[in-house]
Amino acid sequence: MTAPLDLTISIATYDRNVLLAETIRSCIDQTNALGLTYEIVVTDNHPDALGKTVVDAMAPASPVPIRYIQETARNMSVLRNASIADARGTYLAFVDDDEFADPHWTDELVGALRRTGADIAVGRRLAVFNAGRPPAYDPTGRTFERHADLKPDQTIELVRADGKPLYGFGTGNSIYVKATCFQGPEPFKIAFGDGHGEDMEFLMRMYREGKRLVWAENAVVTEVIMDHRLLTPYRFVRARRETQVFVMHYLEHAPHPGRVRLLLAVQGLIQMVSGAVMTLLTWEFGSVKSIRFRRLFIKGQSKLFFHNPVRYIDEDVYKAASKPG
Repeated sequence: MTAPLDLTISIATYDRNVLLAETIRSCIDQTNALGLTYEIVVTDNHPDALGKTVVDAMAPASPVPIRYIQETARNMSVLRNASIADARGTYLAFVDDDEFADPHWTDELVGALRRTGADIAVGRRLAVFNAGRPPAYDPTGRTFERHADLKPDQTIELVRADGKPLYGFGTGNSIYVKATCFQGPEPFKIAFGDGHGEDMEFLMRMYREGKRLVWAENAVVTEVIMDHRLLTPYRFVRARRETQVFVMHYLEHAPHPGRVRLLLAVQGLIQMVSGAVMTLLTWEFGSVKSIRFRRLFIKGQSKLFFHNPVRYIDEDVYKAASKPG
């Protein structure tokens, strides 16, 4: 019988072999002052098993066990559930295949859980840009990062009493006590896994069930922002999807969804009008330096029209658009 481990690091991947190798290397090169026994599980979503070549190349020389599984269903919940079922760790941490972890990452995540007795910890995400600098419309790059105005180990109040989500945390750079968080065959709901915010739904459900979430301020990963993700059309479709997901989950968990729906409709109408007027006044059309008011219009529109939500975003379209010529 295989001995249990302290930690499983789960990496879901799709056609990002160069970045995947960097992600795995950062997980191997942990300081590990806590002396954790851990493994890395790579769950590949590509039908041609592209990530297997990376695992096969790195696993033989790795001091940390690296295992590979393939799940071709285009549904993030299916991928996450497959990695959960395969994990041997007491704790399970998620990191994305375009992120690399700081050397003290595992110590900080596990340490946060052990110090607080929490079920879930979420850490910071910084950004580095493949283009060498942030886009003109966000010169600090702040909107591409995850920060929270919270103290280290502070409990996260994730949802307001009226059902409104207070934070839009994803699963990238998060850790869970497997025994308390992942129950049954479908921890992440399949219905939300095709772009409907399966990670937000999961975290909100855990919060409502009484699980404790804490902020791991010093558990840091850095995301590589590829060129196509800086394009304004891409930012707009992401804003549309994120707003639609917010609305859907707000209504799902609100004690009085009718009131919330009316409130969101009013807010959406105000945002649409304000965004349209300010876009005209500032002549923001087609600008690569400013997208503020166009995004405001899109977010307002998405609050009014969320019944046909954006699902998977075909990033190949935007990759082609980002290439010179």
